[in-house]
Amino acid sequence: MGLRINTNLGTITALRTLGINDRNLGKSLERLSTGLRINRGADDPSGLVISEQLRGQLRALNQSVTNSQNASNLISIADAALQEVSNLLVGLQNSIVFALNTGGSSPAQVAAEQDAVDQAVAAIDRIAATTRFSDRGLLNGTAGFVLTDDRPDELDDLRVRSMSFQPGQEARTLTLNVTTNPTRASVEFTSMRLVSSTGVTLRVSGQRGTEDVIIAASSTPQGVASAINSVAGFTGVYASATGTAPNGEMRIYSEEFGSNQLLRLEIISGKFTAYNVAGGASAAFSSLQIFSARGVDGEVQFQGQTFTGVGRNFSILTRVADMQFKLDPETLPVSSGKVIAFTVGNTGLNFQLNELPRPTDQKSVGIDSIATALLGANAIRDRIAESIAGVSSYADSSSYIIKGGFINSLITGSTNDLTKNPQNAANIVRAAIDQVATLRGFLGAIQAYNLQPNIDSLGVAIQNITSSLSSLRDLDYASEVATFTRDQILFQAGVSVLGNANAIPQSILTLLRG
Repeated sequence: MGLRINTNLGTITALRTLGINDRNLGKSLERLSTGLRINRGADDPSGLVISEQLRGQLRALNQSVTNSQNASNLISIADAALQEVSNLLVGLQNSIVFALNTGGSSPAQVAAEQDAVDQAVAAIDRIAATTRFSDRGLLNGTAGFVLTDDRPDELDDLRVRSMSFQPGQEARTLTLNVTTNPTRASVEFTSMRLVSSTGVTLRVSGQRGTEDVIIAASSTPQGVASAINSVAGFTGVYASATGTAPNGEMRIYSEEFGSNQLLRLEIISGKFTAYNVAGGASAAFSSLQIFSARGVDGEVQFQGQTFTGVGRNFSILTRVADMQFKLDPETLPVSSGKVIAFTVGNTGLNFQLNELPRPTDQKSVGIDSIATALLGANAIRDRIAESIAGVSSYADSSSYIIKGGFINSLITGSTNDLTKNPQNAANIVRAAIDQVATLRGFLGAIQAYNLQPNIDSLGVAIQNITSSLSSLRDLDYASEVATFTRDQILFQAGVSVLGNANAIPQSILTLLRG
């Protein structure tokens, strides 16, 4: 070791070490004052990247919770309004039953009930028009999915409740095809002839009930059909006929479609002859002989899956769509292989329930209008007399009945008010009650089994991500105080050592004094 005046290596070493200690002390002070372990990228480059990603995810998840809560609140508002509509519909049902009691009610009382019906209909329309979440209408149709094109003729009462859209997609075209046409329960006779001189008593049973009808001797097929149709409102069984005995044609069939439609005919007394009974041998039939038939449920194929309906009614649920529809009876049977296409616009309520803009993190919900012009069941001009194979024409305009309609047709002067057609009004109200109850059930299922579990799941994710983020960014004060104390002592020691190092060159003066 040499003694030098121009260069003091000890001072340089002490100064360098003091600078390091000073820098470490400054970082420690910064961490202690901010409470963060990472204040800049240099503190922990990889930790900074991970923590910033977690911070973004955490912010998105917190907003997703808010979105889910808002969606739940929106559904609660709609459900409360639908509850009031349901109460009004129950009141309508009460008024209709009162009007049907013609033996115990006066015209003035029925008129008073009609006033109540008019007010209830107006109240439903008011609820539909004014139920809102912020400035978004909920029950006036603006929150529902709309078809961008005309509804296919084959589909009746199409309701899209949920749809999956790609980001930025304004509409989506869906296709389906009918693989099995729904059928009514039916029995068909050809070359029918009565052989009883005293007539025949026929017991007719259907979905609505059982009635006995008396058919006069030597009746034509039309006479037999007329007798069966005279009690159709009580049995749900209709008949059509053409020609005259012994060459007449007759078909007896259920009101609706599907396997739950059972038709039963029993000869109580008398005898008639019918040839070529569909599904059986030709014979003469007499007392205690029974004919029965059951309808067939329809099947459709959608998105590669086969769905079986209840008669002509279908509920479709896939990852693409949740929808309900009926096959229009006037277009049945649908030709084999025909593709039914329709386009649904992205006009429903779109909820962002998680962090990413992808279908699995979103929920699109459609709430149809409950205005009285749309609440009920589509009026169907159904045939009392259906076509028989090989018969080109058999029915006149009296062979049609109108079934269904909408709630607004119950007001004074309309086709289904309490004085004109309370029977059909009862059917309309029952359909409307089912429609509102189904909508409430759907919204309740979204709230209970989608939104609330999503909120709970996000809460767990937020907790765990917050814990991970804290372990990366937050400062452990116990460890940092120990580090700070060490750096502080080293800094003080460095200052002392630097003073001593600066004094070393002074020893050269002793050598020079000799």
